Amino acid sequence: MTHAARIDWKVPLTLLLLSAIPIAAGIARLAGLADDPEISTENARFIAAPVVAFMHILSASLFCILGALQFSSWLRQRSPRWHKVSGRLVAAGGVFAAISGLWMTVTYPIPPELQGGLLYTVRVFVSLAMLTSICMAVAAVTGGDIATHQAWMIRAYALGQGAGMQVVVLLPWMLVIGKPTVFQRDVLMSLTWLINLIIAEKAIQSGAPRKPTFFRETV
Repeated sequence: MTHAARIDWKVPLTLLLLSAIPIAAGIARLAGLADDPEISTENARFIAAPVVAFMHILSASLFCILGALQFSSWLRQRSPRWHKVSGRLVAAGGVFAAISGLWMTVTYPIPPELQGGLLYTVRVFVSLAMLTSICMAVAAVTGGDIATHQAWMIRAYALGQGAGMQVVVLLPWMLVIGKPTVFQRDVLMSLTWLINLIIAEKAIQSGAPRKPTFFRETV
């Protein structure tokens, strides 16, 4: 692998590292559900409806892992067929993750200490926005508009990576300040999606083709 290719892998590897803790937590959750656990306030909602939880964890993990690899231009150029096939899996995983996440938010009896009104609203919005972004991306690539397709998939991936950024934001807070209140937790978790979207928009703008200088000055 050339030096340029190694640099190209920095973003995918960073995204995979960001996904590691949420995916590990999800696997632990699935293992716990499969082991006939005692019912508690923390896991009662998962035990009552385990199928959706399984679908969400598996589809979100697929979306985060394969989605991270889509950011390698070296891999896209080396194996365009792999990029196309895995891209379909990423889109499918994202759709299932968004729908199952929305279903859990709306129907699961989440304890008040884990979710206030603000976080509930944000989660519903994020699920719908992620689903819309993937649909826009699929429509764009079907019409041959690759740049628009990439932009919408970047937005969808940013929304789907909320759990990874939540670790980055919440862990330092808990280590330095302590356990957040319900409102503080709602605000901090909501901010993670906003941070991801800001990063996504900057990435989209940095990758967008620049207009000629004359055109920029006359529009």
